[in-house]
Amino acid sequence: MTSAPSPTVTTFVGPGGPVAYERWGDGGPPLLLLAGLGSRARLWGELPRLLAGKFTVLAPDNRGVGGSRGGAPFTVDGAAEDAVAVVRHAGFASASVLGVSMGGLIGCAMAAGHAGTTDRLVVASCGARLTPSHRRVLRFFELVLTRLSPAEAAEALMAFAFGASFADRYPGFVDQAARLWTLDPDDLPGALQQIEHLRSGWDLRPLLARVACPTLVLAGELDPLVASSTTRELAAAIPEARFREVPDAAHSVLAEGGAALLNEVVEFLNV
Repeated sequence: MTSAPSPTVTTFVGPGGPVAYERWGDGGPPLLLLAGLGSRARLWGELPRLLAGKFTVLAPDNRGVGGSRGGAPFTVDGAAEDAVAVVRHAGFASASVLGVSMGGLIGCAMAAGHAGTTDRLVVASCGARLTPSHRRVLRFFELVLTRLSPAEAAEALMAFAFGASFADRYPGFVDQAARLWTLDPDDLPGALQQIEHLRSGWDLRPLLARVACPTLVLAGELDPLVASSTTRELAAAIPEARFREVPDAAHSVLAEGGAALLNEVVEFLNV
């Protein structure tokens, strides 16, 4: 894959207020990247630049953070509407979608609730419903974000984002991930509101049968935040979805799976 120059950044008025997104590359098929809790487009690090050799990459800030602050409160359905709006604002009728963690929920809601907008779907490290374990994890996130500084919170969360073997082999990568995930102080209210919404509960299982596009679901074998079994449950609810468990990986399966997994994902998206 060839690299791309710096992205163009655009902000427009979406269904619930301002929506900001980065656009990398031009000419390839559109690929929408949907990141997780509290995340701005910068969380993706170098991935958009790498993918822009094959795709036109669209990476929004989630509702409530970054350039997407100041609008309606976050909901998964509202974020799915924002995602569709980004695709259309960029000049496309539909796009393939890659969503991780909360971004996976948004991607599923987009594919299930907005027919014809999602060409192919890859979701990683997310569950179809709120479980007791998820509720405790969200409470942990709330405590970490409110009782530690942004940098300290990011450092603490890295203990759960990567498996021990990966973190020991690539400590510099984990340090960089912590810097990318560190919240700007102005993003804290939006991140906490996302947590509040997720803790109110979700259950996508009744809707997932509507997902009509080819789907690949990824899980980390050792994910302490979203158990592999709950991600497998999500995959089972989507017609003909492929499920792939990444050995020894925790929550950041795309990074932990390395070049081999990224190539597999690109091949799936590029059919």
